[in-house]
Amino acid sequence: QLRYLVIDGGIHTIVRPGTPEVHHPYVHVAELAKELFPKPGSLLLIGLGGGSAAHLFARDDWQVDAVEIDPVVPRVAREYFGLRPGDASVHVMDGRRFLAKGKKRYDVILLDAFGSSAIPFHLVTREAFALARARLAPGGVLAMNIEAVGWDDPLVHALGATLETEFRQVLALPIAEPPNRIGNLILLASDRPMEISDDALGHPVDWLADDYLHWRVVLRNHAWDNRFVPDPAGAPVLTDDRNPVDLWAERINRVARRELHNFFGPDTPSW
Repeated sequence: QLRYLVIDGGIHTIVRPGTPEVHHPYVHVAELAKELFPKPGSLLLIGLGGGSAAHLFARDDWQVDAVEIDPVVPRVAREYFGLRPGDASVHVMDGRRFLAKGKKRYDVILLDAFGSSAIPFHLVTREAFALARARLAPGGVLAMNIEAVGWDDPLVHALGATLETEFRQVLALPIAEPPNRIGNLILLASDRPMEISDDALGHPVDWLADDYLHWRVVLRNHAWDNRFVPDPAGAPVLTDDRNPVDLWAERINRVARRELHNFFGPDTPSW
């Protein structure tokens, strides 16, 4: 039996209680950022949710700082989703304020604060990405989890165009199938080439005896094999003064809530 964390009409975490299994697909794709480094490093996670990303990085000896704006969420993560004290040092504050006030640099910054009902506009502007870039160590990677209606959603290309103003390479790793349905994508941005070997991705045939691990490896391979560079042509660069993500979020949210009701059944609350 799986346990779901639903916030503002979006599923943020899926786990199997009593096991180390994480069942939200995007977390395993975001975890690919680890494979871009030869050894464990440091992660800044903006948006804690149930703590799955923090746990998976910490399990592989990464040092994790997590920033969460809602003071209730860390307690829920600990009590219901298995977040352990050693998984992350948790800071309760706004993610952009944390980026602006601190000096510590990280190998990976994972922006995971975007639910289906809202995209915090102040975290997806050129100015916000400049703050994040300044907090990355040399060779560091900015990763971002987003939800969109299809791989070709305008949100994907606008975020890609905006990231390209600050980073030399931007990749989108899609998850949804077929490509026109709602689902998550992971965006990766860095100033250096990003490559992952077949061995690091894992070979699905090696994991046929374990359904969960086989599913995880298939997800990783699917996302990496279908990676693409978002097309910036005609896409707006998002700034603190010009940012229509609220409008896009409303469109995505309507689709996400229909999917949520279909998934959990007709008696699902509206949240």
